[in-house]
Amino acid sequence: MLKLKGSIKISGDKSISHRALIFASLCTGRVKISNLLESDDVMRTLKILTKLGIKIVKRDKNWLVFGNGTGGYIQPNQALQCGNSGTTSRLLIGAVSSNPIKCTFIGDDSLSKRPMSRLTLYLEKMGAKIELTKKDYLPLHISGDMNLIPMEHILQKASAQVKSALIFSALNLRGKTKIIETKNTRDHTEKLMEYLKIKFKKEMITKNSTSIELSGPYEIKPRDINVASDPSSAAFFIVGALIIPKSNITLKNIALNKTRIAFIDVLKKMGGKIKIKKTKTISGEDVGEINVTHSLLNGIKINASSSPYLIDEYPILSVAASQAKGITIMRGLSELRHKESDRIKSITSNLAKIGFHVISKKDDIIIKSTKKIKVKNRVKIKTYGDHRIAMSFSILNLLYENKLIIDNESCISISYPDFRKHLEMLSIL
Repeated sequence: MLKLKGSIKISGDKSISHRALIFASLCTGRVKISNLLESDDVMRTLKILTKLGIKIVKRDKNWLVFGNGTGGYIQPNQALQCGNSGTTSRLLIGAVSSNPIKCTFIGDDSLSKRPMSRLTLYLEKMGAKIELTKKDYLPLHISGDMNLIPMEHILQKASAQVKSALIFSALNLRGKTKIIETKNTRDHTEKLMEYLKIKFKKEMITKNSTSIELSGPYEIKPRDINVASDPSSAAFFIVGALIIPKSNITLKNIALNKTRIAFIDVLKKMGGKIKIKKTKTISGEDVGEINVTHSLLNGIKINASSSPYLIDEYPILSVAASQAKGITIMRGLSELRHKESDRIKSITSNLAKIGFHVISKKDDIIIKSTKKIKVKNRVKIKTYGDHRIAMSFSILNLLYENKLIIDNESCISISYPDFRKHLEMLSIL
């Protein structure tokens, strides 16, 4: 049987790449971005920024962004196509909201079914004029205004995208904006603000809630940004090494942000042999090496309180759970219904098709381990165009010697165009 061995450097982090481009566009001058993830999603953000008047060029392996300042976007002459990228749409809707321009945001069929009112309700309270399709979806028309009212926002649902969008809007507003998270989320935006020396106040209200206070408008001086490698992309190989006998891999340059590696704690609780070594800090993010060896896993309960930190990793964690002894219960996964696919359905239907005992109850997933499943005939895996479903079942496919037929591998390029190449680099017979 094939095993995973060796060492690689994972591609740049998707969340940081989006934010690096947007922050660079808001700087007053040239920013060089290294290790930018050149996935479909990130390229959507890049192309929209060029339509907003930002000059961006690639030189060797780096990208040069010539920022126009926090109020520097110009009126686009066409609709802004976000493709499949929820991060592109939400972050840039926030960023343009405080610029005196009119924009129309559009997306593909999948993105056009994902809710936008969770962000726009805050922007409309500030005075932005927004038209949504069916009061919730793209296409979306927004008339930006640099005189929006800065105010206090209490985020009802945990969303790093909504938080970041409101931060980008606040950077060009005169006055104080306060954002209160009742559940903490990923903090890449704050890390980059600290790195770029953007002054803001961040206070812990309780263990799980935080307030962020900004006083704009800001002038952001350019500073080169190096993007750390993506822990969510690393998760696929980490789980692969855990479940495939005789595997041993080391992944380098991985962002060790605490809000992004909660899945490693989950896998360790399941019995995974994983070692982490911090090596340096780049552009505000701690990075390091992750070593993984094959392990016998046990089922565990994952509480709903963990869901904001595991939102992208549930598909691959479900693959780990399918190979674990006992029962794994994942609670409070409602947000999974609003991703690139309804991931609760995508996960459970595909695992059941292979023969695993899996149940979904409301917003929970329960995976009961049975005797080792043997796949005699080929099984078609339906990805629903979801890149993380495609990658997760590609990893499980290694155990079943390619008897799982992934219906749409091309969607993997949305977040990780080098996935297949990196998998082959680690694969040894």
